[in-house]
Amino acid sequence: MTVEPVPAAAGDGRLEQGERGAAVVELLVVFLTLLVPLVYAMVVMADVQRALLATSSAAREAGRVYVTGPDRLAAERRAEVAYREVLASYGMRAGGPGAGMRLRARCPPEAAPGCAGGFGPGAEVLVEVTYRVPVARLPFLGAVGGPGVTIGATHHTRVDRYRGLGG
Repeated sequence: MTVEPVPAAAGDGRLEQGERGAAVVELLVVFLTLLVPLVYAMVVMADVQRALLATSSAAREAGRVYVTGPDRLAAERRAEVAYREVLASYGMRAGGPGAGMRLRARCPPEAAPGCAGGFGPGAEVLVEVTYRVPVARLPFLGAVGGPGVTIGATHHTRVDRYRGLGG
């Protein structure tokens, strides 16, 4: 009595000799296809979060510095310097095409008598800071032209009504 080997049935878990290692190749292709876009999305979202923190901090600091200035011209200069320094502390360039700060100051009707020209006790200050985060970027080269996400922050503050200015 001789026993003959039984041929492998389809789907019984045994592989033919020519298919060895094919699962490893398929796993690598699927893994890289899913992993690369996921890591790219995480990097972009980290940049967006950094821009959110930077614009919020820059708007707040520019407003705070403006209301503590001795006169309007010095206050505007100090606000611009604060805006640039805060963005620089987050690793962003304030002079780029996607970055900007707009400062609006006015004296509302209920402001103190010393308020004139948008500066003085009771003046209202609105600071808006925007920054464009590029979405298209290449490894080791950085951002390239293309789509981007514009992030913005607003800070509203007042000069203290009872504050003495300029001395």
